[in-house]
Amino acid sequence: MSTFLPLNIRIDGKKILFVGGGGLAMHKLQAVLQFSTAVTVLDSACSDEVVSTGVQVLNKTYEPSDLDGFFLVYACTPDEGLNRRVLDDAQKKGVLCNIADNRNDSDFISPALFRHEGMTVSVSSDGRNARRSVEWRNAIKELFLSKRVPTKTNA
Repeated sequence: MSTFLPLNIRIDGKKILFVGGGGLAMHKLQAVLQFSTAVTVLDSACSDEVVSTGVQVLNKTYEPSDLDGFFLVYACTPDEGLNRRVLDDAQKKGVLCNIADNRNDSDFISPALFRHEGMTVSVSSDGRNARRSVEWRNAIKELFLSKRVPTKTNA
């Protein structure tokens, strides 16, 4: 069983790489783009949706040197072997890596997020039940948006 420490990481001036440019990457990318635009997506066939975000896209196949200069990497391909290779290469280089659909091997996981008026709420099930994390996040979001919880504007 993996154990994860909830924390916030400073990413000012740090680059983030996504290996894989399909639907799985897009899901993670939407959250990351709330915090950083220093994002590159590497995929020989990126989806139009990913391209439309305006991130830098590298249309190529993965090789270990692609990790050079990156702080975080998300392995988001449908190829388990490639995702594992990205993780192994990242760990050798000291780059934190998330395999989008494999919490047990990932260095970090991404919580369900809600941002409102300078506050960020993150909900995590330690990767065990993403759907439940989203349900909790949505319930918290509804509390804030319905003004049942004091915020900067209604306190």
